[in-house]
Amino acid sequence: MKLAKRKYKPLQGEYDIRRDDVFKIVFGSNERSEYLKAFLESILHKKITNIVVRNDVALDKVHADNKLMRLDILAEIDGKEKINIEMQNKNEYNIVNRNDGYASGIYYNSLQIGDKYLNGTKTVVIWILGYNCFKDGNYHEIIKQRREYNNEVFSPNITTHIFQLPKFIENVEEIRTEEEQWLAYLSGNLNKEEMEELFKMNRSIEEINKIVDIVMTDDDVWDAINDRILAQDLERLKMERAYENGEKAGKECGKEEGKKENSIKIAKEMLKDGFEIEKIAKLTGLEENKVIELKKELD
Repeated sequence: MKLAKRKYKPLQGEYDIRRDDVFKIVFGSNERSEYLKAFLESILHKKITNIVVRNDVALDKVHADNKLMRLDILAEIDGKEKINIEMQNKNEYNIVNRNDGYASGIYYNSLQIGDKYLNGTKTVVIWILGYNCFKDGNYHEIIKQRREYNNEVFSPNITTHIFQLPKFIENVEEIRTEEEQWLAYLSGNLNKEEMEELFKMNRSIEEINKIVDIVMTDDDVWDAINDRILAQDLERLKMERAYENGEKAGKECGKEEGKKENSIKIAKEMLKDGFEIEKIAKLTGLEENKVIELKKELD
């Protein structure tokens, strides 16, 4: 399957498999573990006999704000390895720290009380990125701890795989392997004709896409996802405001002017994410006419 030359189109307001919420709903279920198994076999290039998905996993370690580190998808394969899969579309410049936290946390949590460190479960962290983490190198990077002296692997217990979707979509000219088929689908950058051809090549991807379509039309699912997006927007804007204004932000938070400014910022983010004007007005407290004005500004 040939791919025409193109620039990678980042995820905007649309809802597709690249959203971590959708990705988790679709792949993070033991009822659909056969598809996760097919995906992992294609990108790890190994046969998997048995796979168990651990739903809604949080590590024991907590952040400074007392929130648990929650994983997108955690699976155990053949009782020997734990695989953490993370979907991230925006570069938040924290992938190194997050990777260290996830990998060490999963490995440490695999130890039972009284266990020797030799009994820890091998851990693999997989990042599917909507941006390029490295300027050079291939779209698929494998990272391990190595000795500086002779490049010998120091620890076989933790491995990181990084898949950079922009590099993939902008440099791969022909889809041949199953890994390429899955990444082409996850890129969200194929047109209708290319998608139909891809489905003929890989029936598992066709079935997954049907599940995505069902998720898209489930009102309960989207209400939950939209609530989570709003909570994330509120938290992010709160942090940005505190960072920009320091302690002054806390003092001004209670002022009416500050509240309105914050509501406008939230409304703009929600417009970018494709929320309806009526819902934005309801959630932010702004007049619908004000939200319409903001939409015109963004357009």
